[in-house]
Amino acid sequence: MDSIQGRALVASPYLNDPNFLRSVVYVLQHDEEGAFGLVLNRPTHATIGELMEQLGESSVVNDANVYWGGPVDGPLMLLQEAVSPSGDHAIFAASDQAKILKICVGNEMEEVGAGRYRIFDGYAGWGAEQLNRELKSGDWLLWDVTPNHIFTEVDELWESAIKSIGRDVLAGGIDRSRIPEDPAFN
Repeated sequence: MDSIQGRALVASPYLNDPNFLRSVVYVLQHDEEGAFGLVLNRPTHATIGELMEQLGESSVVNDANVYWGGPVDGPLMLLQEAVSPSGDHAIFAASDQAKILKICVGNEMEEVGAGRYRIFDGYAGWGAEQLNRELKSGDWLLWDVTPNHIFTEVDELWESAIKSIGRDVLAGGIDRSRIPEDPAFN
């Protein structure tokens, strides 16, 4: 199977794992050794400021929520939007704790093109071929996620993804040459 890095996994309505029920996972890496990503739609009740204080960092005034990235413990992760001078949007991931702290405090926001960001605690991980098996069994659907999706309000992200995927699946199965110009002739 080809790499799905940079795409999103959308939990199938039939996926029963409580860790991933109605979740959308941004895939950061997918190769022969396995895969890992971040759950986009699970904000916690903790703020970035509270988390930084718990970690013994200097006092940070930041009321943005920390997101639960998945069930695997790991370093804090950051997803940040970057906008090029030509207006192209890209997503960058980082786990460098000093860089994350600078961004959370606001010192790095003046960088050219630095934009929206989210902080994640934990991540979702799969061993070699595990994710490929889950995709084949229908546990996950693939979605071409955009930066606007990643940084949108999370309450409706899963439903929006399912609707988008559904339209794409239906549109892909229609032979446009067989559609009459006037729908009344159906």
